[in-house]
Amino acid sequence: MDSTLVASAIPPVAVFLPLLGAIVGLPLGRVSERARAFGLGSICAVTAALTIALIPGVLGGAVYETYLLRLTPVIWLHLRVDALGALFGATVSVLWLLALVYSAGYMADEHRLGRYYAFFMLCLGWTLGVAYAGNLLTFLVFYELFSILTYPLVVHEETPAAMAAGTKYIIYILIGGSLVLLGVVFTFFLAGEQTFTVGGILDAGMNRTSLLVIFWCFIIGFGVKAALVPLHGWVPDAHPAAPAPFSAVLSGVMVAAGSFGIMRIVFQVFGVGLLAMLGVMPVLAGIAAFTVVFAAVLAVSQDNLKRRLAYSTISQMGYVTLGVALLGAEATTGALVHITNHAFMKGTLFLCAGLLIKRAGIHNVSEMAGAAKRMPVTMAAFALSALGMIGTPPLSGFISKWYLGLGILDVDQPLYLAVLLGGALLAAIYLLPIVYAAYFKPPPTIAAEDEAEGSEASASMLVPTVIASALTLVLGLAATVPGLPYSLAHMAAEGFFR
Repeated sequence: MDSTLVASAIPPVAVFLPLLGAIVGLPLGRVSERARAFGLGSICAVTAALTIALIPGVLGGAVYETYLLRLTPVIWLHLRVDALGALFGATVSVLWLLALVYSAGYMADEHRLGRYYAFFMLCLGWTLGVAYAGNLLTFLVFYELFSILTYPLVVHEETPAAMAAGTKYIIYILIGGSLVLLGVVFTFFLAGEQTFTVGGILDAGMNRTSLLVIFWCFIIGFGVKAALVPLHGWVPDAHPAAPAPFSAVLSGVMVAAGSFGIMRIVFQVFGVGLLAMLGVMPVLAGIAAFTVVFAAVLAVSQDNLKRRLAYSTISQMGYVTLGVALLGAEATTGALVHITNHAFMKGTLFLCAGLLIKRAGIHNVSEMAGAAKRMPVTMAAFALSALGMIGTPPLSGFISKWYLGLGILDVDQPLYLAVLLGGALLAAIYLLPIVYAAYFKPPPTIAAEDEAEGSEASASMLVPTVIASALTLVLGLAATVPGLPYSLAHMAAEGFFR
């Protein structure tokens, strides 16, 4: 299908509307917490509606674009929404809306709420800027902004552990961002162009060494955010330290922003043909496969629940990079679908972990015995999403892995099927014991007042958790319905390999 460029105000409104929330959050909080929750919730809901409204046009062949600011005669800040950006943008905005509603209950008794909500909204806007960036410079600006502004949310609780996690996070992110910057500068120097273009803006006639330097600058730089092993060191500390609602978006979409960056570089800066000629993708596939297995093995040994889920995120993002590295349309479709499906599955698990911490004081896997009796709805949501993460049909995680498996066979790389199946088996090993303990192990003897504390959370926390979990089922059962993630993923992948 040929694309049609359409000038539109929707992308910049979606990107910058959350900034209004960052500005009005503090004065609304002085009126009342209810006023702030309603105001910010309305802004997030409108933002999500705008990102979803772009999808029908994109499926019809439209590519929405807006030129924001001319920096030099040849460089613009440029937004451009194609199928890849529309998929990631909608995923970001919907998960963020659910996390914001959840925050109203979870963060009610926390300190510095004005700061929390301001940076929460800023990160939403800048992450959408990453999704909709039309060229390398625009991508870099928004990518660096949301990466740096994540720091106050990681250290929000201001405990020694949170401050240490924040320090590690910012060191990793600044190093990774510096490499991305080098890649952008070298690309512009070599190609004189920055606009994302299907088939790439670099070509085989350029110096091979320069091309390799650019490629690995980008892969290592974005690999830090995507948590590719051995660049993953910040993730296991940042997720347990951050408040649960932010852990959900951090794991669900902000880590995925690194994988999204790798996709833009692979398909729209280099292009499939050039990368096949350079011979670098088997190396990247090997790194991704190792990430899948190594992180899953580490997850098995973690007792802290959020830390176990953090290692799971590292493993699952490895699937995405593996699908991209195989340079096949079917595998790429699976990788793209998995970004969205993982976002809601892992978002649910972190939201459930927050409820277990808040309502029952459960921080560790070893404390899960009988949790389902005390919090049945929470554990039902956890169990459903855990089964999805393993790849149980007909849940959304199965859909992702099914297309990844087909893609592996399509490019005749059956060895990676062992990685796919091994990762699923390891996911069962680190997730099913949590569910088993919650449902089938007798609860500890607890006092009456502790029993009351272990009851279900308020609707503001429980409803978004249940909705996120329900999406695991919906995105599996209705996977091929037009407008849902598979249709956008398939359209994007077909375009890359046309």
